[in-house]
Amino acid sequence: MRGRTGALALAGLAALLGLGFLATAVGSRGGETTLELDWIRRLFDPADPTLAVIIAHLRLPRVVAAILAGAALGLAGLLLQGVTRNPLADPFLLGVSGGAGLAVVVLHAVPGLVDLLGWWTVPVAAFAGAQGATALVLFMARGPGGTRTTLGLVLSGVIVNALCAAVITFLMVGFEPLRMRITSIWLAGGVGYCEWPELAGVAAAVAAVGMFVRSRAVRLNAFALGEEGAGLVGVDARRTLTEAAWSASLLTGMAVALAGPVGYVGLLVPHLVRMLAGTDHRAVLPLAALGGSLVLLGGDLAARTVLAPREVPVGVLAALVGTPALLVLIRREMRGAGP
Repeated sequence: MRGRTGALALAGLAALLGLGFLATAVGSRGGETTLELDWIRRLFDPADPTLAVIIAHLRLPRVVAAILAGAALGLAGLLLQGVTRNPLADPFLLGVSGGAGLAVVVLHAVPGLVDLLGWWTVPVAAFAGAQGATALVLFMARGPGGTRTTLGLVLSGVIVNALCAAVITFLMVGFEPLRMRITSIWLAGGVGYCEWPELAGVAAAVAAVGMFVRSRAVRLNAFALGEEGAGLVGVDARRTLTEAAWSASLLTGMAVALAGPVGYVGLLVPHLVRMLAGTDHRAVLPLAALGGSLVLLGGDLAARTVLAPREVPVGVLAALVGTPALLVLIRREMRGAGP
């Protein structure tokens, strides 16, 4: 299995490098889609400084943002499906998407606030809203004696997501439509403009959380036995559950800050990874990160080209492709649970 995991990781890295090169080569000039396979040379070509600026400050950051957001969603989905033993759990299970979306809507509802503070307030607000929603979910999930269970976590997440969705709808209807239009586009999901310092900070944070999660891989494996079974083999199930919830929330918050609330990536990628490499978290965690990066980067490339020069929100494409895939997974689970 280790040899197979290594081969899958190498293949995934090669595919990611190739897709990243292609995504950087595809652009739009004069309203038409262009393919510049020699973009590395032209990046340093003084004869065309405009293209060099476009590549260095628009295309490459977008590619890196898609890779980081996809990796974060893949890891978060694998974490949540592992600790909840729910094959339909995704990174937005804890109300993360609702909290992030509500924070961004409130930000745009205040006239001139984004223009006054700067573009960076949107990803910061999204991340802060995601963490606030997670804190509320964890508080609501506390049972007698301060204990938390996976059932309490899931139910609390559903409640918080529903509440945030209701408030978002109220604000979107109640405030001036033109001012809220950009918010509706953001809520559809999509990798937008990112600065290199922001990407460097997110990359460091994703790497740190990923290493922390990797150090808990054996404990996560024990959750295959359930909470009580994990406790019987010496794992502090409640602490591990809380650590997994916060780790997934941090990863999802960073992904939402970069790409908006893109669904299905964190739901489907863990299934595909486990089908190919098994259930050992020590092996599948890096593969989930690679798979998420590949899926979101490919989705972003398709979003830029399928109706060029117009751009389709990648969240819309993810739903169009992910919904049939989800139905297939549900049917597969039902057949596996049947007599």
